[in-house]
Amino acid sequence: MTTPTTLSYRGIDESDYARYIAIIGQAYGNEPAIVRRWLEFERPGELRGVFADGRLVTQMELYPLTLLAGRATLAVAGIGSVATPPEERRRGYVAYLLQEACAEMRERGMHLALLGAFKDSFYGRYGWATISERRNYRGSPEQFDHFRGKSGQCVSVGPDSIAELDAIYRGALRGRIGPFARTESWWRNFVLGDAYWQSRNQAFVWRDETGQARAYVIYRIKQDGEQRVLRCREIVALDPQARQQILGFLSNFDSQVQQISFSAPTDAPVNLLFPNPLECTVEPWFLARVIDVAALLSAYPYPKECRGRLTLAITDSWLAYNQGVFALEVADGVGSCTKLADDQTAGLHCDIRVLGQLISRHVRPRVAAAFGLLNAPDRTTLAFADELFAGLAPFLSDDF
Repeated sequence: MTTPTTLSYRGIDESDYARYIAIIGQAYGNEPAIVRRWLEFERPGELRGVFADGRLVTQMELYPLTLLAGRATLAVAGIGSVATPPEERRRGYVAYLLQEACAEMRERGMHLALLGAFKDSFYGRYGWATISERRNYRGSPEQFDHFRGKSGQCVSVGPDSIAELDAIYRGALRGRIGPFARTESWWRNFVLGDAYWQSRNQAFVWRDETGQARAYVIYRIKQDGEQRVLRCREIVALDPQARQQILGFLSNFDSQVQQISFSAPTDAPVNLLFPNPLECTVEPWFLARVIDVAALLSAYPYPKECRGRLTLAITDSWLAYNQGVFALEVADGVGSCTKLADDQTAGLHCDIRVLGQLISRHVRPRVAAAFGLLNAPDRTTLAFADELFAGLAPFLSDDF
């Protein structure tokens, strides 16, 4: 095959759908009818592609998202369905796609690019790194008997209760970096239902004696080998009592399933609540890339009590404008970051991948320094960085 003379990056339109469907089918094994249905659906994502001499050779879906980040929100982008047909691989098309996508995201004011990788090292070469993990728990319904109680009641709910569900979701996860600010459409199609496969999850809310909704569980029952498993998409509770009641509710499925599974943040002491600990595994979740260092550090919500100046040198071999020394001024939780001249010294030094892990709170600055991920010759600066990026561990329960 001859080397293409012209590469271009643009949106994928209806005239490209046949090629898009063929590439998705090769990469992910999806049936054409299912992909066509997805294309006809009112999707939250935007299709993007690389064209070599006018022919679609690599593609992705870009999701404009809003990330809840404590007291504020951050504009981010999700990247999904990256695919290249076998005959077009190893030609640098994905690198070109990602570089152009990052330029678009920067222009649109998006601070992070999130994705789920088939292989972390593949995206690591372009500056992506794991910014969150989750603990996956699994146990028999009998292990949930400990939580059975008679307070309030659990009731089945559907799309009419989205506002109620969203209030619990935002209240319970406030202070964490990572949860998406869900739109009504996202709730309806990607949380309560699965727009792609046209299926629906079950949802139950626990209401206390006054009728106030304080916890919910969203799940579906699936066959896993010889066992039926109740897989919780998420369990969310506003307080310990509400959590106990929703866990107790799950014990009622003892005649229907052999196992119950759910996920939780890495800093949630779930197994301390159970008399007999559940099986637990840790799963890396999303990878992220910082799109614009100065813009992100200026928009980031710092603790209100923080005030001071931090200088940090960033290494970024892929997006040259991120490489250099930056000065961050913080007062009353509000930051302003500017790039300094190249000959300036810095109190901290790290790679762009580590910066993403620091701002997500996946790794604390002191821990990063102790393991050689962060060079911190100035201990006072390191202590200040620890204050700036203090908080709960990140948690993302959505996918795309």
